[in-house]
Amino acid sequence: NHTFTIGTHNELYNIDYGFVNAWNGRLDYNSVADFLAMRPARVRGSYNYTDNTRSYILAHPSASFHVNLYSVYGQDEIKFSRKFSVTAGIRFDLAQLPTKPALSTKTSSAVADATYGSTYTYTQPKDIKNEIFGKVQFSPRIGFNYDVNGNRSLVVRGGTGLFTGRIPFAWLGYAFYNNGDSYGSYDQKYTYNASGVSSPAFVGDPAKPADTGIGYFASQNGVNVKDAASRTQVDMIDNNFKMPQVWRTSLAMDYTVKGWKFTLEGIYTQVINDLKFQHVNLSDNAIYYPYDVNKQQPIYVNNTLTSSTRISNNFTNAYLLSNTNQGYRYSVTGQVTKAFNQGFHLMFAYTYGQSKDITNGIRNSMESNWQLNQALNPNSPGLAYSNFDIRHRIVANISQQVDWNKTGKYMANFSLFFNAQSGTPFSYGFLNATVQNTAQQVSLAYIPKTGETSNFFVDGTLNGVTATAQQISDAYDKFIDANSYLKGRRGNFTERNGGRTPWNVSVDFRFNQDFKLNKTHTLSFIYDIVNLTNLINSSWGKSYFSPNSFNSTSSIGLRAPKTAGSATAYPKFNSFSDPGLPYAVDLFASRFQMQFGLRYTF
Repeated sequence: NHTFTIGTHNELYNIDYGFVNAWNGRLDYNSVADFLAMRPARVRGSYNYTDNTRSYILAHPSASFHVNLYSVYGQDEIKFSRKFSVTAGIRFDLAQLPTKPALSTKTSSAVADATYGSTYTYTQPKDIKNEIFGKVQFSPRIGFNYDVNGNRSLVVRGGTGLFTGRIPFAWLGYAFYNNGDSYGSYDQKYTYNASGVSSPAFVGDPAKPADTGIGYFASQNGVNVKDAASRTQVDMIDNNFKMPQVWRTSLAMDYTVKGWKFTLEGIYTQVINDLKFQHVNLSDNAIYYPYDVNKQQPIYVNNTLTSSTRISNNFTNAYLLSNTNQGYRYSVTGQVTKAFNQGFHLMFAYTYGQSKDITNGIRNSMESNWQLNQALNPNSPGLAYSNFDIRHRIVANISQQVDWNKTGKYMANFSLFFNAQSGTPFSYGFLNATVQNTAQQVSLAYIPKTGETSNFFVDGTLNGVTATAQQISDAYDKFIDANSYLKGRRGNFTERNGGRTPWNVSVDFRFNQDFKLNKTHTLSFIYDIVNLTNLINSSWGKSYFSPNSFNSTSSIGLRAPKTAGSATAYPKFNSFSDPGLPYAVDLFASRFQMQFGLRYTF
C-alpha cells in the first residue's frame, strides 16, 4: 500500500556576468523636440574605475561567481483503499553562494538617515552583512484522491503544500559589480530655461559614442572616473534573503455522467517569501500635497545633510533586494468535455482569477524593477493587481474526426479553438516622469475632483499650442471625463494595473490529414488558419496589449510639474497633450495567417 520515491536534484553554476547596465549611457528626454535639440532631462551610466573600455570589460567580466542549488526530496503514496489514496512528501532546498559580493566601506560606513522610518523601513546599508542564502528551505506537501463511487464517476482531489522557486541570477551579478568599489555611477537630471540653457550646465554630447562609454561624458563634466572614492551605485541583497516560496492549495471535483465530464477546480496561492525592491539612498523626508488628505503619496524633499533627496553623497543610487510576505493569487475553473461516438469532441472551460503582488520582478536589474514599479509609496508598495492577473478567460475546442475509408488508414481531423480573455492590465500615470522627486521613471497620478482641476495649471501649451491655464484645465477635464476609469478615480489616485485593454477574442482552425503507410509509418498533411476570426471579418480578431517599455504604463498626458508644490500649495503644470489610446494593437497577431505543413512519423 506504500509507494516510496526519494531523490535529489542539484544544479551547480559557474557564472561570468559581463553585462554593464548603461555602459554607454542612458538618456531620458521630455519630448521629441528635446531629443532633436539635445536637451536630455536625465543622463545615467556606469563606468569601471580601472578601465572603462569595452575590450577591458570583456576581458574582465563585471561579475564572476558560483551558485549552487541542492535539493533532496521524498514522497510516499499511500493507498488506504481502492477508492482513497494520499500522497505525502517533503522537499529540502538549499541555495548557496560560496563567494559573497565584496562589501565596500562606502556601504559599511554609510550614514544613517536622520528621518529613517517616516514612510518606509529597510535594512540600512551600514547593517548589510552579505549573509545571502545558505539556509535550508523546508517544503512539506500533501495531496489526496478520492474516487467516491469506485468507478471514476465522481472524483474529489486536492492538496496543499509549500513550493520553493528561484530568482534570476542576473540580480546577483549586479550585487557583485555594483559593490561600491568596482564601478562608478553618473546620474544627473537637467532642466532648461526658455532659451534652452541647462541647469546645471554640461559639456559635450552624452549621446555621442565613445571608447570609454559614459565615462567620457562624466569626465568632461568634472568627474574623476579613476577615483574609486567617487560617487557610485550599490545594489545590495538583504541579510538572510531567501528564495521565493509560496503556500499553494487546490481542491477539485470531476463528475462524469453519460459521457459528459464536468470539472470544477479552485487554486489558492499565498506568498511566504516574495520579492521587494527599494531605493535606500532616498531620504525619508517627505511632505504631502494639499489634495492628498489621506497622506498616500509622499513627496520627498531635500534634507540639510546633502541638500538633496539623497541620504549620502557617496551614492547616486542604492538599491536593496529583500523579501516580502505580501501577495496572493487564486483561480476557479469550470470545464465541460464530451466525446461523442461519431468522432465529435467538445470542450468548454471558464476561468476566473485574481492575482495581487507588490512588484512583478520581470526586469533584469534591481534598479529597473524599482524604477518601473508603479506605487504611491515606491519604497513601501501596497498590494495591487499583478501584471499577470487573469480575471476572465473562456476557452473552447470542437473537433471532428473522420475515417474516410473506415479502416483507419486515412484519418482526418477538423478542429476549431476559441479563446477569449479579459484585457491586459496596465497603469495610468506619469510616463518617464514623477511628481515625487524620486529616481523613478513612472508615477501614479492624482485625478482632480470636479472643480479642482484649475488648481493644477498655469499658462503654457495644449497639444503643443500656446494656451491659457483655463484652456489647459478644461481640456484635461474633458480627457478625464471621456475615460470611464479616470472619471471613476476623481478625488483619488490611479492604481497600479487599474486599467484594462479590451478583450482579446480569436478563433483558430486546424485541418490534419493522416496517411497511414504501414503499421509504423505515417505521412501527415497539416493546414492551419491562425486568427480565423480576422479572416471572416477584418475588424475582428484584434490583439490588444499594453507596451512593456515602461512596465505597461499609459500616460495621462502630463509631464513633471513646472513648479513643485508644497504642503500648502498645489504643483503647477504648464502643458497637457492628449496621449490618445492607452493601449496598442499588435498588427501582426491581429492579422489572419495560414500555414501548411508535412510531417513524416516513423
